[in-house]
Amino acid sequence: MTTQKTIKSKAEVVDVCQERISGIQTYAPTKGTISCAGTAYTGTQLVAIYQKCIDTRQALVALRNQEAIAMQQRDAADAARKAVDPGLIQWAVNTYGPESPQAKGLGYVPRDPTPPTAEVKAAATAKAKATREARGTSGKKAKLAITGETATPVAAAPVTPVTPKG
Repeated sequence: MTTQKTIKSKAEVVDVCQERISGIQTYAPTKGTISCAGTAYTGTQLVAIYQKCIDTRQALVALRNQEAIAMQQRDAADAARKAVDPGLIQWAVNTYGPESPQAKGLGYVPRDPTPPTAEVKAAATAKAKATREARGTSGKKAKLAITGETATPVAAAPVTPVTPKG
């Protein structure tokens, strides 16, 4: 069994294929076959196998270059879209209104109000407490707790009809 050098890079694969093509063209019999792993190949078939390996690698390099160019074009198109998007949506809202089907059709989604922060809530609670103290008002539960003696109604004196003298 013969040992082969381990191929480490893509360039080395191409070099090995070119070396094999050159060797086949130089040393392989022009008539007859060469047995490789139990299969018979002509010299032309072997050259075609190695040449296809080279050709597919070159095609892949070209496709990768095309992909890189296409990615750059896509990035430029995305940047242009991102620059125009806010203005288009603002135009639709200003022209048709925020609740219009036209604005919604162009992608306008009204923002949810931002929830108040803890500091804002604390300040609001402090203001409400200060206002109640200043006005002397209290809540329902505090009003229910206030009890006092209710004045008993004084019976009204019976009304006597006045008769004229005469």
